[in-house]
Amino acid sequence: MADITLFQFLGETVTNATGAFVEPAASNLMYGLQMLALTGVTLYMVLMGYAIGTGSVEAPFASFMKQCVKIIIVAAFALSADGYNNHVVAALNGLETGLSDLLNANSASPSASIYQTLDTMLDKGFELSALCLQRASDAGWDFGATLSWWGAALLICLGTLVFALIGGVNIIIAKFSLAIMFALGPLFILCLMFPITAKFFDGWFGQVLNYIFSVVILALIMSFGVVAFDHFVSGVNLNVDASGGQNPFMVAAQVLGLTVALGWIAMQAKGMASGLAGGVALQAMSLRQIVAPAASVMRPIARQLNPLAQSTRLDPRTGHQTSGARAEHFLMGRTPWNPAYRNAVKERIAEGWKKPEGGEMKKG
Repeated sequence: MADITLFQFLGETVTNATGAFVEPAASNLMYGLQMLALTGVTLYMVLMGYAIGTGSVEAPFASFMKQCVKIIIVAAFALSADGYNNHVVAALNGLETGLSDLLNANSASPSASIYQTLDTMLDKGFELSALCLQRASDAGWDFGATLSWWGAALLICLGTLVFALIGGVNIIIAKFSLAIMFALGPLFILCLMFPITAKFFDGWFGQVLNYIFSVVILALIMSFGVVAFDHFVSGVNLNVDASGGQNPFMVAAQVLGLTVALGWIAMQAKGMASGLAGGVALQAMSLRQIVAPAASVMRPIARQLNPLAQSTRLDPRTGHQTSGARAEHFLMGRTPWNPAYRNAVKERIAEGWKKPEGGEMKKG
């Protein structure tokens, strides 16, 4: 019987299709985001200039320089095809293959040939089923033996397909979904430029890690399952006429039970990957906040632009400090734009710094 290449064909097809899809899609997205990024950065510069001009930002130069460096770094990854494909995509793909190779170091099947491993398992299961069908044909008119061999072949084939399809299809779906996340990556990396949109990057990064861990865990489970399946099948003796021969129906039932149990374990990979990705995503948020402290810059800007923000200013008519909203201060003339307010402030400064009145004390 010819070797089975079902999963190798599916895996190579999906890999080639996603490889031809990710880079053009990401490049087109980068081109479309350039004007959006330019507009956002321009608005940020204008608002920062206004905040610096009004003196509402403490230590503005250092914060402004940090934000500029951050914007340059983010733009290099999000708006450059070489920077994105050679650093972001390559690093995340390297994380997936590296973890898979390390976890499967003692396995005969590295992560790069997981599809070949699944096809090998299908090949062995189908060979066992074909042997049962051959024995059913040899049984001739013995209907009891024929039905027993046919039932054994059906159970073995069904069990092998269940386990292989659960693991293989989930791996293909995770890899295809990961490719879609890579195609959308420039948009979410661009969100790191501004603190208010950085949460969208956290969601994208957590989802990417979810799919990466799904592939890694599924590859580990499938490698373990294939080894267990091979060990069990290698000990099967369907020669019922010889000593030590096993009942075909009992062997088939055990194969079905083994593959269903391994398939159930493979179905838990998604939950395990979600838990791991959630924890790593939380850590990534704290690292992002340490590396990019732009929230401390935007907070005073937003407070300065808020017309309802409360503040205390000098009343030019009474000479007392008066609390109120920024809009109220502006309407009542308590603003540097009012000449009377500026004159009142100058008078208070002169009053505070003038020499004290009174005579001098001398020795008698």
